[in-house]
Amino acid sequence: MEKVNREENTQENVPGKKKLAGRVTKGQFFSTSLGIEKTYRIYLPPGYAESNHRYPVVYLFRGHEDEWFNPGQDDTRGGSSVEDLANELIGNGEIGEMIIVGVGLTSEDNQIHGLGVNFLNPGLVRKRKGIGSGQFENFFVKDLIGHIDTTYRTLPSPDARALDGFSLGGFSSLMFALKYPHLFTSIGSYDGSFMFYNLQDPRIGEGDCRDHLWLRDDSMFAPAFRPPGKKKYDREYMLTYSVGNILENYPEKQKQQLSSLRFFITCAAYDGFQGNRDRSVHLMTLLQLHGLQNSAPSLILANDALHNWKFADLHLRKSLPFHSASFGYSPPTAESMFPNSYLEHLEVISIANSRVGGERPQLFFHVYKKMKIRVEILTSTEKVIRLVLNKTLTPGNYQISWDGKDQSGRMVSSGVYTVRMITPEGILPLRVLWLQ
Repeated sequence: MEKVNREENTQENVPGKKKLAGRVTKGQFFSTSLGIEKTYRIYLPPGYAESNHRYPVVYLFRGHEDEWFNPGQDDTRGGSSVEDLANELIGNGEIGEMIIVGVGLTSEDNQIHGLGVNFLNPGLVRKRKGIGSGQFENFFVKDLIGHIDTTYRTLPSPDARALDGFSLGGFSSLMFALKYPHLFTSIGSYDGSFMFYNLQDPRIGEGDCRDHLWLRDDSMFAPAFRPPGKKKYDREYMLTYSVGNILENYPEKQKQQLSSLRFFITCAAYDGFQGNRDRSVHLMTLLQLHGLQNSAPSLILANDALHNWKFADLHLRKSLPFHSASFGYSPPTAESMFPNSYLEHLEVISIANSRVGGERPQLFFHVYKKMKIRVEILTSTEKVIRLVLNKTLTPGNYQISWDGKDQSGRMVSSGVYTVRMITPEGILPLRVLWLQ
């Protein structure tokens, strides 16, 4: 703490300033359902290793577990990935700290799509690594979620678990949510490749009205949907994974479970080769018929939105704050961080929150009368963890900075803390954001 001329010195030089960063690593475990070792990617938020906190989890789908984390997944991505996006949003206080998991639903070479379904004919691709028994639905629901909850410090509750995906990953996200609504709280999708209801394309008025994306003439989805010895896909089996048909066949007594789900669905501005707009519109109509609403401000993400990673990342920039709010996080506001900013002879001039990892929060205030002032840092549970000032001050401008450490010198985890200024005239409770 020092007395300063605020007009000439309003910022303290902070040595060793570092960029806020979580940690991305590869995990692997034996899946009982697949009968093989299966890999996933995981983002652990800043401060995870140093804290004992538990965190909510967002599961991301596309195909291979690396896709959301690969900045070179396509040329539109601009060299960034979900890791950079999460660091930025946490650093800005737009989302709370969370764990993000990239789920692998393909073969190791990313050539065979698992789709999140249990394969009818895994023998077709038995030589492909990463497929095993092909029981991908069971792999995710029965194996991976439990593995993540027991291996990492998660909040193992449906209220702290979300799904999101792009393209076929959007299909998987919605499918898992509607089949297992008791496991999740919020669901996102960008330009999902959803099945049309009953696998019939409503855009085709005459002739062959089948959903040609799914009821294919090639063998792309044959391991999943074509039984051994058959030439055609098993349509009835496919309908058990169709979001629209799941909704239509939902038992009335269990529909209440769906009302707790929150959706953030967006799509491209075009259809055909450039996007899945029509499939998304079709899906939203079915959801609305069953009383389920989309929380995204607009279904079409942007007027020029295409089916690529640039816009998938833009979707996630908007959906991660939505998921974070579903977990109960409220971004700090000017009002919440800076209430009741003055007493008769003490005025808080400004608070500089920590917006970049390692940058110290700072408090500027003016004393109009000689008085003793005590300043404490408290946790959200009102536990005092640090005394930063306890002395008599003469009239003037002052600056206090906090290095994020508790009284014993240990670095605390990122979060919102209370700064309590105690004077003979009263107490000023303020709030400050600390980010490692």
